[in-house]
Amino acid sequence: MTDRPLTGRAMTGRAMTGQAMTGQAMTGQAMTGQAITGQDVDDAVAPASDRQRYVYMETLGCQMNVYDTERMGEALAAHQYLPTDDRAVADLIVINTCSVREKSEHKMISLLGKLRPLKEHNPDLVLAVSGCVAQQEGEQLLKKVPHLDIVLGPDQIAQLPALVRQAREEQTRSSATAFIHRRDYAFTRSEAPTDGRVTSFITVMKGCNKFCSFCIVPTTRGREVSKPSDHIVEEVQGMVDAGVREVTLLGQNVNSYGLDKRGRQGQDDEVDFAGLISKVAGITGLERIRFTTSHPMDCSDALIDAFATEPKLMPWFHLPIQSGSERVLRMMRRRTIIEDYVTRIERLTAARPDIAMSTDIIVGFPGETAADFELTLALLRRIRFSTIFAFMYSPRPGTAAARIPDDVPLGEKKERLYALQALQNEITADWLASFAGQELEVLFEGPSTQYARGPNTKSLAARPIGGPPQLMGRTPHNVKVNVETTDFYALRDWPGRVARVRVDEVNRHSLNGSLVGFL
Repeated sequence: MTDRPLTGRAMTGRAMTGQAMTGQAMTGQAMTGQAITGQDVDDAVAPASDRQRYVYMETLGCQMNVYDTERMGEALAAHQYLPTDDRAVADLIVINTCSVREKSEHKMISLLGKLRPLKEHNPDLVLAVSGCVAQQEGEQLLKKVPHLDIVLGPDQIAQLPALVRQAREEQTRSSATAFIHRRDYAFTRSEAPTDGRVTSFITVMKGCNKFCSFCIVPTTRGREVSKPSDHIVEEVQGMVDAGVREVTLLGQNVNSYGLDKRGRQGQDDEVDFAGLISKVAGITGLERIRFTTSHPMDCSDALIDAFATEPKLMPWFHLPIQSGSERVLRMMRRRTIIEDYVTRIERLTAARPDIAMSTDIIVGFPGETAADFELTLALLRRIRFSTIFAFMYSPRPGTAAARIPDDVPLGEKKERLYALQALQNEITADWLASFAGQELEVLFEGPSTQYARGPNTKSLAARPIGGPPQLMGRTPHNVKVNVETTDFYALRDWPGRVARVRVDEVNRHSLNGSLVGFL
């Protein structure tokens, strides 16, 4: 199934924001496929000087890329690298890429072009591309971009410090994109955050076994592998101890969690996804649980029941359908029947009446007719999603759909996308308007974007000195709420606390409210 990108997307009704190399480098040439031993890695990353180094990291794509970027940052921190927002002072630049949509690839290529002058000015600068485009292109990306030093697939994150050291000291260019077999795959443990965040992502599985005809994820992320549930609980516990109050469980097809492990040798006690949610919910101090993303086929009865029985599981569910036409769904290899999908949503609504449903829609898939598109519009009117993420189809290399003529003209794709967005904007506006005057439980996360950056500016300057603080939090339905207060200690004291907030104003994608009281 498709990863849901955070960049390069057309999104309507937005109410949310959303985180072992097999290649020993050879001097003067790119290489792949040879294993680095543990001793090789230790030798390669042994510190050569005490000089502090800096890394600039840019993330394109989904939440799992955000999570992976954090893991790379942790690996580099052990080798004297601190993060910087200034590319000009960076000793290492990493672009963590997405290949689910063509637009994200174009953004990567454009960014690499802009970085070339920095590389020419500072020959010691190491430039790396990681993520799904790296996995897709491999060594070919080194040939396309002569000033690129490292191409790193998602399975190879732990090897980044070694490859950087080799690139700098041996002048090597390396491509490390081999998959680790799922029997041998070991997830990189996340460290407890130290930045005071209230919400955090955690990957609970990787890969997808569905092989939808349009989707490149099985090619770039591999087959499904579930992280042991005990490891997940330990990581979340560490996050909670560091002040995190909400976690989002991540996976390309997260509700198939555990299917690869249960019943195998020594793992009969592993849980399914509903069981994992129950285990995580048992952590004292954790207030909220969310997850993304899912496939309708794996939306089990136990998962639906969890929305009724587990109060920490928030009433928000992203369940991609992609099209309202079963003919198009068959061409997409989605194996989803519309009435079955609707029935699942009806059961979810019965379990949790206030649940907010969101979905992904692709318009202009090869062979999609005007009548097919009308069925998609009809599905939106019937279900009334709180939000959707909508995309124009673009063929991805190596997918089955790429072999089908892309026969829907670009102009027609744009018209369908605009029509879809217009309908969803009306639905989302009605949904948000229903909160007017209500008191909602809000988990405060920090300063609102407007307060942190100032009105009508991208600078990091706050509002004029003396202006009241404005904080941002989220409702259980994942809607942003901005609250202005006269409490000048609010920026320090409110993040991480849950309060009742009265909704005073409804915006296009968010709410404004007043504090009623803390819970």
